[in-house]
Amino acid sequence: MSNDAILSALKPAFTSGMSIPSLAQLLVDGGDSRITLDTYGVNKYGCTVEPQSTQDSSFAFGSATASTISQRGFAAANRVYQKIVQAYRDETQSSQSSLYSLYEQEMQSLRLELKQLCQAGDAVDVAFAASGTDLHLIVSQLFSGASSSPSMIVMVEAGETGSSVPAALQGLHFSDCAALGEPVSPGQQVGQVGVSELVNVALREADGKPRAAEDIDREIEALITTACGQSKRVLLVLADVTKTGMIGPSVQCALALRNTFPDQLEVLVDACQFRLTNATLNAYLDQHFLVAVTGSKFISGPSFSGALFFPPEVAIRYRQQNAPAGLYAYSSRADWPASWTGMDGLQKKANVGLLVRWVAAMAELRAFRSLPDDAVNQFVQAFRRAVLTYFDAHSGLTLLPVPVPDRQVLATTPGWDQWPTIFPFVLHHASGEPLSRDQTMLVYRRLQNEKRMQVGQPVTCGVCQQIPVSALRLCLSARLIVAALSDVTDIRSGGNKADEIIAKAMAVLDAARQLSLLLDS
Repeated sequence: MSNDAILSALKPAFTSGMSIPSLAQLLVDGGDSRITLDTYGVNKYGCTVEPQSTQDSSFAFGSATASTISQRGFAAANRVYQKIVQAYRDETQSSQSSLYSLYEQEMQSLRLELKQLCQAGDAVDVAFAASGTDLHLIVSQLFSGASSSPSMIVMVEAGETGSSVPAALQGLHFSDCAALGEPVSPGQQVGQVGVSELVNVALREADGKPRAAEDIDREIEALITTACGQSKRVLLVLADVTKTGMIGPSVQCALALRNTFPDQLEVLVDACQFRLTNATLNAYLDQHFLVAVTGSKFISGPSFSGALFFPPEVAIRYRQQNAPAGLYAYSSRADWPASWTGMDGLQKKANVGLLVRWVAAMAELRAFRSLPDDAVNQFVQAFRRAVLTYFDAHSGLTLLPVPVPDRQVLATTPGWDQWPTIFPFVLHHASGEPLSRDQTMLVYRRLQNEKRMQVGQPVTCGVCQQIPVSALRLCLSARLIVAALSDVTDIRSGGNKADEIIAKAMAVLDAARQLSLLLDS
């Protein structure tokens, strides 16, 4: 896409004296304040709406947080944007809702392609939402609204998932603006559905080390067994994976509990990082688990694009249920399949911001899914080996322990998602003392602003040497893997692009070390 075309898409269009939002404006519309641009033209995550150059994109190792839109994603979004402009113009000439009709058609096309790219069955349903947090709100509203029985929600600690997730799960507004543009009050109840009891379970010890999986599972089993014994319905949120690459509780624990309490327990897989192979995603659906994903983490589309996969058995239970009032400000009728007649009461409003972001994300997913599985697997392993070797050979930073993802109970063919793609690390002063959380945030910002290098935002991870610390995260993404494999079909043959991506990851770690040492001077 040429620079002139990009500049044109960044400017508003006009028709009959009316200003039509530019593509840049739409990319930050239809979400909440987290993607609003500040005076420097970046959102909360440090991302702009202008597509990254190839050079800047190659230093983008922050996909566990967010990614700036790519040239490929921007070009795809611009193609659907031209249709949006025409729909705006058509509406000025007739009373028909051309924009909503277009939105409905395009969201259905996205739904079908997402299912195809994920090899999901025809009977699987998909609903769209502005963000992963919105998806948690939607699931909690559906779950709580399905019965008047008391309910409880069990999740792992919010620091490993999302700071607004607890509020969303409890049916509370989590920002000052809902996805469809309505002003709301954070902390206020979204609708008439009662607030469920929410329990958080820690994944890490006080010093940041991972808790034993057996201890996490035992705590969750006790909570759910007690709740079900009290005739409560329970929603269990299984994180796969968290901000630092953990799974919690174990997949085996979730399966055992669901088999023990099939009529009282619903399981939502929080896969909003979307670091899953198709085999893993579909194995979860085969177990009747809901699966929440986004196009803005591993897939590296622009921030705020969520999708919820409903396995057929679960879709049947919820399809005819009237839309909870709490969803009216967050969900459009076209975000749901036409067969979900219970959602007919939702607004017929076009969230075109969500549309253009998902179109951009789909361009990234399409490119990633076209790669040979073996080549992806080989590169992910090569990247991991390089990272581990780097940490073994360098002082000044420590890799935070993260268990290798364990999904063996799903009995799927092992794929690239058996290896970590998020590498959290803690920085140290020359004395060996860890950086404080404020100092780590300073390094993060300097990496981004001065070095034009992106890593995942700091995640709090306990106390070390009596200092509260946080970890930065070096992350692989679909976009980086596509770039790495653009000139080689077998990573073992030593593709130049793959070597370049790995070298740039090491350069990011070098820069982080150097910036932390500068704090001593």
